[in-house]
This record gives sequence, structure tokens and C-alpha cells, in this order.
Amino acid sequence: MAVDYSAQIAAMQAALAQGVLTVSYEGKSASYRSFQEMIQIIAYLERQQARANGQRVPTVGLASFDRGYHRRGYGC
Repeated sequence: MAVDYSAQIAAMQAALAQGVLTVSYEGKSASYRSFQEMIQIIAYLERQQARANGQRVPTVGLASFDRGYHRRGYGC
């Protein structure tokens, strides 16, 4: 059975809109350290909800390359 995160997401979004760091939903309460942490938790819960509904969750990666040498300035 899939877990429904919609009540928790809605409660967190409402708390974020009100500017408070404590969220209560379904008889549970949680306090967060910052709004950035709340935004990250909301994004996490939305991804979990999408997975529970059978939707694909996009994955983003960043490739970087290094030639193995660093230029420190002129004449080095």
C-alpha cells in the first residue's frame, strides 16, 4: 500500500506560507531549523509521493572534467 504524503505536504506548505517553523498534521508536530530545511523536506516528500503514485522522478546530474593541471598565472 502506497503512503499518502499529501496532508504532510499541505501542512508544511501552509506553515511555510505563514512563516512559522513548527508544523502540526494528523496529531503530530515537528519543528524545523530553517525555512531552507522545510523547502528541502517538501521537495523530498513530493518526490516520495510521485514514486508512490508510480510517476518517474527526474534525476539531474552535473558532469565536470579536469585536465589535471592548474594555471597559476604568467611565467609559471
